[in-house]
Amino acid sequence: MQTNIYHIAYTPEIAEVCIFFWGCNLECKGCYCKRWIWDSMVKEYLLEHLADPPSGIAQAPNKFLNLTELIDILDTLNIKSIIYTGQEPSLDPAYQLITKTVHQRYKCQNTLYTNLYTMPPLKDTDRVEFGMKALTNSIHMAYTGKSNITILDNFVKLYQSKTNIIIEAVLIPGLINADEIERMAKYISVLSKEIPFIILPYFKSGDNPWHRPSATEMDDAVQMASKHLKNVHCFYGNEKLSYEVKSIFPAIIDTQCWPVSSHCLHGTS
Repeated sequence: MQTNIYHIAYTPEIAEVCIFFWGCNLECKGCYCKRWIWDSMVKEYLLEHLADPPSGIAQAPNKFLNLTELIDILDTLNIKSIIYTGQEPSLDPAYQLITKTVHQRYKCQNTLYTNLYTMPPLKDTDRVEFGMKALTNSIHMAYTGKSNITILDNFVKLYQSKTNIIIEAVLIPGLINADEIERMAKYISVLSKEIPFIILPYFKSGDNPWHRPSATEMDDAVQMASKHLKNVHCFYGNEKLSYEVKSIFPAIIDTQCWPVSSHCLHGTS
């Protein structure tokens, strides 16, 4: 069975696999895949992740795995956990089969990173990391091209299902400001003040006017969100890697996928 998987990264010290899927149902203006389609934590390319990228859009991947090829690769690894990420994994028709197969084969924890615009069968998904773009619908529509009404409805249903949830939001000064981050946190707190909320910094991606937030801007957003939630954290974007991350597929990353082209790309960051 063919999949939308184009990249696999692996952290041997903690036996964690990240599987990257192509294709999305939102059109986020700041999608990180416009900048860099590979795992940004792969050791050889970490400095490129931190640097200012060329302007424009990264090239799309041109090689995708089928399910047999995926399992052949995973069989060579020691696996405790798998993260399904990239653009939008839930769109892959093989998602349910993939998660069921690896659960049975490796007894690992499955974590889905998703925008929640659609909800795949989650029987073999242990945890969901919800990438929340904005609470204010007008901001959400301006950023992603779509309303967040269905997304917020799916979030409530997901919470009611007692699924293990983590929420991430990206601070984008000039668009998703600290006051919008606070509105998200207040909304989440109505369901539970205990849900972990992680604030990530925007990195220049695509042809947008926004800048990467400063440490002070990140701290201010954490402080405002913490008025409503008990478990708020942030990353500043310059943290040192605790463990080495390797690209398993492709074995050698084509750095020409970073320079700009005229391709149109949709993403979920």
